[in-house]
Amino acid sequence: MDSPGAPAVHLLRCNPYGHSTGAGGDRGPKHLMGGLYGPQYEGGMKWQCQSAADGWYVMTCRCGHKGQRMPLCGPHVLEIGRRQSSVCPPCAMPPRARELHEAIGRARSAIVSAHMMGWSTAEAVSRHEALAVEMTELYHRGIIHRCPLILSEVS
Repeated sequence: MDSPGAPAVHLLRCNPYGHSTGAGGDRGPKHLMGGLYGPQYEGGMKWQCQSAADGWYVMTCRCGHKGQRMPLCGPHVLEIGRRQSSVCPPCAMPPRARELHEAIGRARSAIVSAHMMGWSTAEAVSRHEALAVEMTELYHRGIIHRCPLILSEVS
């Protein structure tokens, strides 16, 4: 017979993508690609691991960026460490690069729109090229760089 004050054991499910433990709720994960994309980019399939988590883990880079805590099972620790740790999203797309990326997309849309309307695309093409040059300069100055991530246990 269970006593009313008996301790309970709660197994936490492995949750590498932010589902079911409040990290992103029903809308999915809050931080796709380190926050580069919102949950609307996740897609329709909401896959969940059925294994119990073996511990809490976090991804960090040498520049000091730190991801959210994730409860992971052993196979996911290996998989994430092997396949999903080659680049830190905030290092690859710092704020100015994100702004430029969005502006380049808008310039590209302006080129297409102008072309479809039969208007001159020269101004939009010039804007696109200037933005691309600025993005390339961020790379050459080392502001945009490829920094690997390290998955570490935090519990």
